[in-house]
Amino acid sequence: MYIINEMGPIMQPSIQIYTDGGNRNTGNFKGGKVKPTDKSAWAALLIYGTHRKSITGGEYGKTNNYMEIMAVIQALKALKRTDIPIVIYADSAYVINTMQQKWYLKWQAKNWHNVKNAELWQELIKLITKFSQVTFVKVKGHANDQNNNYVDALLNKTMDNM
Repeated sequence: MYIINEMGPIMQPSIQIYTDGGNRNTGNFKGGKVKPTDKSAWAALLIYGTHRKSITGGEYGKTNNYMEIMAVIQALKALKRTDIPIVIYADSAYVINTMQQKWYLKWQAKNWHNVKNAELWQELIKLITKFSQVTFVKVKGHANDQNNNYVDALLNKTMDNM
C-alpha cells in the first residue's frame, strides 16, 4: 500500500489478512438446508512483515456465509494494534460486496429487518470502526493465491478434526 505525497510514494506497512469460511452441508440439494450436525469452520491468516499467525475455529450447523463473516470478525479480534492499515482478502463475494458496496447501510436504515446474519454484520461493522483503515479485496477461491488456499486447507483440517 502506498501513500503519495509531494516527495513521491511512501511505503506504508499494512496488516494483510486472508480469511475463508466453509461448511460440509449434507443437505446440499434443492430445498436442502444446513443440518445441526453439519461441520462448519472458519480460518484466517494474519501477516505483518515477516510475522504470520494462523487462527481457526469450528461449529456445527452454521452456513458457509456465517463462517465467512466469522473469519473476518475473529481475525480483527486477534489484532492488538488498530493504527496500522489492514487489507482483508476473501473469496466471499457476500463479504466483499457487503463491505465494498456498503450494503450494510441499507440494512441499518431498515433496522436489519430480514437480514441474514444481522448480528454478525453488526459486530463486524462495530469492530471495523476501531481501526484506522480497513480495505477489502476479492480473491478467486480455489485458484492460485497460496494464502487463500492455505486458509481453505486450514478450515478443512478444522472440520476434519471435529
